[in-house]
Amino acid sequence: MKSSPQAVTTNSGARPSVRMEEVARHAGVSPATVSRVLNDRGKCSAKTRERVLAAIRDLGYVANAAARSLAQGRTGSLGFLLPTIGTEFMSSFLQVVASAATEEGYDLLIALRSESSLRRMLGRHNTDGVLIFGSAMGEASLRRLAAEGFPALLVYRTPPPDLSLPSIAIDNEAGVRESIEHLIQAHGRRRIAFLRGPAGNEDAGRREEAYRATLVRHGLPVDPRLCRSGLSAEEARASTMAWLREQAELDAVVGWCDAAAIGAMDALRSEGRGVPADVSVVGFDDIGPARHLDPALTTVRPPTELVGRLAVRELVRLVQSGAAQSGAAEPQPRLPVELVVRRSCGCSR
Repeated sequence: MKSSPQAVTTNSGARPSVRMEEVARHAGVSPATVSRVLNDRGKCSAKTRERVLAAIRDLGYVANAAARSLAQGRTGSLGFLLPTIGTEFMSSFLQVVASAATEEGYDLLIALRSESSLRRMLGRHNTDGVLIFGSAMGEASLRRLAAEGFPALLVYRTPPPDLSLPSIAIDNEAGVRESIEHLIQAHGRRRIAFLRGPAGNEDAGRREEAYRATLVRHGLPVDPRLCRSGLSAEEARASTMAWLREQAELDAVVGWCDAAAIGAMDALRSEGRGVPADVSVVGFDDIGPARHLDPALTTVRPPTELVGRLAVRELVRLVQSGAAQSGAAEPQPRLPVELVVRRSCGCSR
């Protein structure tokens, strides 16, 4: 007869720092297998189950999130509020977050931005805490959430200055600055166009600000005609076609995201403009297809895996420690990004 995961006890010398990954290594299984044993879900052989339980006893692993949830009136679920799931980047990031939540012993409830989604997700009988991606929640709702003390963490966004909500964001400015300086210094580009992202999106706004500031820093004109919308590959293609029809002088295009850069490359090719012979192209995000394009796309790579795992880990800490209610949580510093140089900018790599 299978023993209940809630029946697992630890010795009095249990180390609170022991993590699920350590249990998995000790037992010679994956973290997902440990999670299945602890939550009594999914298929698992009796031999594997006993090996995991033995590792828990040996290491003094403190009761998992599901057991703690029963004892403390929690749901064992985390919420993840998204503005959209229809992009390559979002799909990849969602996989990271879902995997990290599973390894921490939590289910993940995903919802798109809407009032009904908010009501379902944020009730204390629905989730224990919520991750909020980018612009998925407006400032007024953020303020209500902070006032209620519900455990929440912003991802790819910083909070308003007077709110103590924790956040994990990236250094957008450094990424765009480095990519434009590379175009200027390594390839002599001077007429650099920019495909901007959605209004109200912090990442998009910071990238556009960095574009303008970097041009000014290098004594180059900021031509408003060379800044158009590129919310999607299709819109970026249309914006680039408009530049070409207007015979705009440009020798480089920087996309606020890789999809925008890909749309620009498609338009340039269709009009017989060489990339990078005539026009250099740079993106941001390093999505999967970027390296397989012809030419391969030079882009800025954010630490997607690190952001997702840190976000889940910090939210779990807030849930378990009650830091959100006490106001003890603090924003995280912005994480560094990396310029990945490939052939679309003019380099031979």
